[in-house]
Amino acid sequence: MVSGVVAAGALGLAGGWHADAGQSAAPLWQADPAKGTGVFEGVETKPGTVSVVDDPKGQYGKTYKLYTSGDKVDPDERVRVETRGHKTSDGGRLRFKEGDTVYVGWRSMWNPLPTHSGDWVVLWQLKDYGAGAATPPLSLRARGDGTVDLEYADPDLKTTQLWNTPLETGQWHHYVVGIKVSDDPAKGSVRFWYDGKPQKLKGASAYKAATLRADWVTDKWGVYRSDGVTGAATAYLNGAKVGRNYEDVALR
Repeated sequence: MVSGVVAAGALGLAGGWHADAGQSAAPLWQADPAKGTGVFEGVETKPGTVSVVDDPKGQYGKTYKLYTSGDKVDPDERVRVETRGHKTSDGGRLRFKEGDTVYVGWRSMWNPLPTHSGDWVVLWQLKDYGAGAATPPLSLRARGDGTVDLEYADPDLKTTQLWNTPLETGQWHHYVVGIKVSDDPAKGSVRFWYDGKPQKLKGASAYKAATLRADWVTDKWGVYRSDGVTGAATAYLNGAKVGRNYEDVALR
């Protein structure tokens, strides 16, 4: 059970939470499949492909398909197929910086998604870039015990499981992460919605966290996994958006 458009550069979205108030506005960014992978700052395929296909469930139209055969091309690198970042209509980049408040929403479906006891598969991550970059502050991970969890890594790389739910393959689910971006855990925080419902993170509606430890953060979708997991995997991505509040990115 469940536990519990802008110019390039900084967003300049400092402020309090606006998750449950105000009208929906145009998102800061959205992944339009008609534009292919050009909406992302980049893709990482080691090995793999990112393409646009019809939703295999017939529910949501054109959808991104991220596929990896799982066969390593470099013995020193982990298998991954991921999108990276967000490219705006004016050619700029969304890079979340100190003081920004952003909401990221999307639908995901995985089929197949091999897992293995004691290993992990990262499905979404908030990733640091620049001086001081290390383990991602936030990641959505599939585990070998048949669950998916939202994990926080603090500046000392201590990890905390904030939330978890059973892993379901072959089914769409909707996620929203609200992030106050700060390297100060007294100022940074995280909120989370699953299938349209707010979730408790370690018993709190907003979990205080240092969500920045480098120059900036952005996020990544796909499959990135530890070496104990083998076999082909596919992640489907639909309706991905970044906005100033929950209503900007919530999917119905």
